Amino acid sequence: MSVYRYQMHCHTTPCSHCGRMSPADLVDGLLAAGYQGCVITNHFYYGNTGVSRLLPWRSFVRAYAKDYEEICACAAPHDLDILFGLEEGVGLGREILCYGFSPSLIAAHPELRVCGAAQWHALAQAHGGLILQAHPFRDRDYIEAPGVLPLDQIDGIEVLNGGNTLRNDLDAAAFAAAHPELITISGADAHTTDAVGFAGIATDRRIKTNEDLVEVLRSRQYQVIE
Repeated sequence: MSVYRYQMHCHTTPCSHCGRMSPADLVDGLLAAGYQGCVITNHFYYGNTGVSRLLPWRSFVRAYAKDYEEICACAAPHDLDILFGLEEGVGLGREILCYGFSPSLIAAHPELRVCGAAQWHALAQAHGGLILQAHPFRDRDYIEAPGVLPLDQIDGIEVLNGGNTLRNDLDAAAFAAAHPELITISGADAHTTDAVGFAGIATDRRIKTNEDLVEVLRSRQYQVIE
């Protein structure tokens, strides 16, 4: 039986201001680590974005999607599966990972410029997406309120993150164990090529589309890579 590994949390430059790998570098990292693909989750409007917030909404989304499009082009000769996602800040230093969205859907909703986790979750529910909280128990100066968002605003949480301490991850795992209804994933939070092969999910089916991704996550037919 084939096992396909997918990175669920990664950042490239110039879309993420903190990224230290290009779209081509990310593809190289996936190939070197033996991953079948990834969800690219660059920082969005209220995150550490490298895209000018002075742009009109649709222009902002087009510029944001350029890294994703370049990754797809670099990955195509290697038969890798690249999915569009994003990481967005929702206040007090907390962030969400948005899966199952497309650039065209986001471009059609300029209200996302001024909304929070509840509105993102409502849009996800209406269009078959998922909202998972990134590194909910991360303890850093920029995070004013570590901990899990209201459960009616998320579908799951990241239980292991490459930028966390062990204590952060243990707290997330304990919370998830107490709330089995939550979808759980791990992610590298990769900003450099050598981190791409850390964490993610492993499944016996390929994830080629947003619909495939959401179906796999909802079904729990995957393993969280630790």
